[in-house]
Amino acid sequence: MQPQDFTLAVESLVKRSSAIWLTPLCEALRSSPSSASTEFVLQRLPATTNADLSCLAVKVIKQASGIMSWEALSHVLETTHAAYLRWRADQHIEMLWSGPSPADQIPARRIDQALYDLIIGAKREILLVTFAAGKVERLAAELLKAIQRGVKVRLILEFEQSSEGQLSYDALKAFPAALVSGSEVYHWPTEKRERNHAGKPGKLHAKVAIVDDVAVVSSANLTDDAFTRNFEIGALVFTKSFQEKIQEHLDGLITEGTLTRISN
Repeated sequence: MQPQDFTLAVESLVKRSSAIWLTPLCEALRSSPSSASTEFVLQRLPATTNADLSCLAVKVIKQASGIMSWEALSHVLETTHAAYLRWRADQHIEMLWSGPSPADQIPARRIDQALYDLIIGAKREILLVTFAAGKVERLAAELLKAIQRGVKVRLILEFEQSSEGQLSYDALKAFPAALVSGSEVYHWPTEKRERNHAGKPGKLHAKVAIVDDVAVVSSANLTDDAFTRNFEIGALVFTKSFQEKIQEHLDGLITEGTLTRISN
C-alpha cells in the first residue's frame, strides 16, 4: 500500500462522516486491544445505512492494519475530521442577486445590501473595482463614513478617455469630491492595454469588492440599475485565501504600473 492511498482513503471517509457516527468509531478503535485482529475491529464498526461509508471504513481499517495501532488510527481520524470541519467553515460562500426572484422561493440576499453591510462594518480597508458607477449616493455616503473612521479606501475604475469612448461616463464622477480626495484612485492606462482587430483597447470590466477579509464578486457595476433593476448575480466569499489571491493580483498590477494611481 502506498502512503498516498491511505491518505486518500482517510480523506474520503472523513468527508462522508458525521461526528455522530465518527465519534463512536474512534471510541471503538481506542478500546480495541493493540493485538486485536482486523476482523475483530471490523465487527465493532458502528451501524450505518450508508453502504459507501461502511465500505470506506472497512478500506481504511484494512489499510491501517499492521501499520499503526488502532488507537493511533482513531487519533488520525479525529484530527483529520477536525481539520476538515475547520477548512469547510472557511469555505463559506453566499449567493447574491439583484432583479427578479422566483415567487415560490426565499429571495437571495441582494448584492447592494451585502455590500452596504460590509462597508458599514469595515475596519481596515475597502477596495472596489468597477467598469461603471452612477447614482449610488448611499454607497458614496457609506464609503465617506468609512474614510472618516480611518478605513483605507481604494477605487480601481474605468474612464472614458482610457477606454477610448467605450465608457461614456467616467466612473469617478459618481463619487463626491470629499470621497475622491480621501481615497486612492487607480486606472488602467490606454498604452497598457491590448487592442482588438478593430483597434479598440481592452476594457476594465471587472466587478469586485474586498472589504477587510471578505470578497464580493459579481456581474453588477456600481450603478442604481445594477443594484435595483438589472438581472445580476454574485457571490459573497468568506474564504480568506480567495480574498488574498485577488488582493495579491491587483497589488501586483499596481506595483508593476499596469494600474496607475490618479493624483487627487
